[in-house]
Amino acid sequence: MPPPIGPVPVSGRAGDAAVTVVAGTPPRTALDLRYEVFVREQGVPPELEYDGLDATADHAVVLDDDGRAVATARLLDPGPHRPDAEPVGIIGRVAVSAAWRGRGLGRLVTAALEARAGERGLPAVELHAQARVADFYTRQGYRPIGEPDVEAGIEHVWMRRELLPGLRRVRDSDAAALQELIATVWAEYPGCVLDVDAEEPWLRAPGSAHAAGTGEPARAMWVVSADAAGPIGAGPAGGVLASVAVWARPAADPAAAADPGAAAELKTLYVSALVRRRGLGAALVHRAEREARRWAARQMRLWTDTRFTDAHRLYRRLGYQATGHSRDLHDLSATTEIEFRRPLSSPAGTNEVPTS
Repeated sequence: MPPPIGPVPVSGRAGDAAVTVVAGTPPRTALDLRYEVFVREQGVPPELEYDGLDATADHAVVLDDDGRAVATARLLDPGPHRPDAEPVGIIGRVAVSAAWRGRGLGRLVTAALEARAGERGLPAVELHAQARVADFYTRQGYRPIGEPDVEAGIEHVWMRRELLPGLRRVRDSDAAALQELIATVWAEYPGCVLDVDAEEPWLRAPGSAHAAGTGEPARAMWVVSADAAGPIGAGPAGGVLASVAVWARPAADPAAAADPGAAAELKTLYVSALVRRRGLGAALVHRAEREARRWAARQMRLWTDTRFTDAHRLYRRLGYQATGHSRDLHDLSATTEIEFRRPLSSPAGTNEVPTS
């Protein structure tokens, strides 16, 4: 069976050690551990170790029975490298106390921050690994993305792990594959019929349909391409394994006129049966929520077919609640939809960090 592709749980254990994730300034004991490992052991100048970014980061910390940090790492969320690129998280400051090495704590704190990155809607993470431990990260699914360089007199290499392999913005050329995905999913439910020309003409050019023009509500859509999905799963050449979209509330909506940042709408979440039960649906929801936060939306809403009960369980698990509202679409599938909503909390602040 292919390995899971979604973020791992934000809690874990290695022997008798448990990891927690702290937003903002880490405990003093975690900073003390970093000083011991990086400054005293490795000779990193203190001004490089204390770079002023800790207050806007997430920190994974493992404490011993006496409350001392024995492992730690941090996650920065600087946003995309380029305006048209997907965002990426930066994991760093991975430190394990000398007496606790060899117990899997480095992997434990790294995995916890990969999970946090997934919650933030980050489809990939990168780290500036010391060359001597690059193999450690390779075994965790990271790959080098640049030439080695030297920082604080120590050879490093930038490495990257895809949390959502194959994720990209939808294109018009995805039309046939996206229609196949949706038709296949709908065929699992009695009475669901996909008639593209009669009811879903946007599927003829999905990229254009999600390219908002001047004065139009913001919207975005992503697909997971089978060609580039790597360990996610196999699919036909040019195929699409999953999709998700998010739209800002149309200006014609009275609530939007009164409060433009009030809500965004989650749409078109479909996952092929080939790759279900691996966290992909949740990861795509988190990516859409991140985009909605970027638009200053404070709430996400969605409408879902009453027959899509598996999706309802996913939404509830992610914190969505049914509002009690329903609507009949009077379409070929005789669809009745129910509404779910959840507030969008603001993640911790972000900071620009240097990248290779």
